[in-house]
Amino acid sequence: MGRVKREASDEPYEDAPRRVRGKAKQGGDTSTLLRQHGILATRVQATPWPEPGPASMAAPCDADDPTVLPTLKAYASQSHLPHRAQLIDVAWRPPSTEWSAPTTAVAAPPCAPDAMVPVTFQAAGASVQLSLQPYTSVTLPDSASATHPCHVLDAGGHIYDLAWAPQAEAQDSEHLLVACSNHREPNARVADTSHPDDGELQCWVWDPATAHVQCQGRWVCDAGAPLQVAWRPALPPPGSLGLAAVAWSDGTVHLLEVPLQSDGVERLVAERVLRVPGTACYSLAWGGDARLAVGCTNGTVAVWDLDVSDTPVCMAPVHDTTVSAVSWQMLPPISVDGEPQPETRPHLLFSVGWDGCEHITDVADMVAPLRHTHSREPRYAAAWLPWSGSWAVDLGDHQFGTVSLRTHDMGRHHALGFHHARVLCMAASAYHPFLATGSAEGSVKLTSVLAMAKRKTAEEGSRFMHKLFRLARTDSGFVWYQGFYPEGVLPRAATRKSGPPVVLDRWDPQVAVTSVAWSPNAGRALLLASGTALGLVHIAWAEG
Repeated sequence: MGRVKREASDEPYEDAPRRVRGKAKQGGDTSTLLRQHGILATRVQATPWPEPGPASMAAPCDADDPTVLPTLKAYASQSHLPHRAQLIDVAWRPPSTEWSAPTTAVAAPPCAPDAMVPVTFQAAGASVQLSLQPYTSVTLPDSASATHPCHVLDAGGHIYDLAWAPQAEAQDSEHLLVACSNHREPNARVADTSHPDDGELQCWVWDPATAHVQCQGRWVCDAGAPLQVAWRPALPPPGSLGLAAVAWSDGTVHLLEVPLQSDGVERLVAERVLRVPGTACYSLAWGGDARLAVGCTNGTVAVWDLDVSDTPVCMAPVHDTTVSAVSWQMLPPISVDGEPQPETRPHLLFSVGWDGCEHITDVADMVAPLRHTHSREPRYAAAWLPWSGSWAVDLGDHQFGTVSLRTHDMGRHHALGFHHARVLCMAASAYHPFLATGSAEGSVKLTSVLAMAKRKTAEEGSRFMHKLFRLARTDSGFVWYQGFYPEGVLPRAATRKSGPPVVLDRWDPQVAVTSVAWSPNAGRALLLASGTALGLVHIAWAEG
């Protein structure tokens, strides 16, 4: 087939002169993506953080609305940190369904956590030394913002995963569900036989009345340790924080209605438990409020429609070994007539595994997945990017980037940035185009997807990765560094191909950032939580 000439983008805000070289610079803008799939954008008009009060939302509108275009232009032409005045909801949400997952809570014996650890917080030449007690938190000044302090809490053990609870707009407080161990090292043996895998779920709440974070509930389960958690993207049922899917170390997935709080340590008993025969469930991803995808340790990918049955609607061996991350393409499917179908459910699933492969699987034909690429290094993280209509993925060589879904370069990678160690986790938001990534050397970086995904969309030298913090270990304990300058990523020359700078460093496994999560709520969309293997969780308001 001959070469296909693509039409130039007719974006009304693309009036700035720029050099166009190659097809990688044509199309791919957010407003075109929204128009093609019939997605309406909703502007967040008021974000009262840190004061109490709900966020106010404007009426949904299309991408051609004059109130939306200035913000899209600002995001596409600069790579600064997000601002509350630029928040726009561009997510597609499949039709809601009704189903339930009752959960019973009974008293359980408490678990003894590890002892406190000495930590030094250092920023802008000043340092604060303290030792956090387990299940307590501390409020510290944020070097990046004088008006928004950051919070550090101690969960008492290795953080496996964490996620913010979706809430109704009328609620002021934010709830963070933390899946953790009771020991700083996840492989530590526990003498208490009543908790053989020594894992628990914790709920931490930020209360605007007290302006600090506190532990509100702790729960254990007979299934072992919670490895992954994912909140159902729907409003919580009455009397609970919401419904969460939790992958436990015994290989099962429990659907739990998380209580508002607990008296001491309680044991949760789920009435709906999902299993895949012959393997253990590991990674989770919701495709709407009823479709759940699970990646297993033997490479199998399974999908449930939970409003229909507890039996998978489809299941197939996609990878050769553990599926470390799964992520849905959250765009309305396009019919044969070219019309979006918002009443349907997502059907394309992206998965990465320890075999180094990236697969895109259609749930209607799971026996024939499309393998995009393969590397000799395992892949650990993937996330859907609503603002660019692509997936973010760690590239296996300390870099992270996007997987293109455009026809002319399907499956190609576009590098966004790098860490100085293996990328372990990432998170994206539907309210702004900034990707948060965490690495094994203890750092968290924020990267503008729109400003870096395509060459020449920004001026040379203006494409930055903002390092939020880095946790390091010294002879005297742990040091939490803040106040970094942005790290620049210059465009690659036409005749020179080079990777990220080689930096030799050593780090302790306990400083690894194991999970990052943006708040899914409109009024707190800039709230970022980062969990570490040491058991500390950092909560910051990421605003420029």
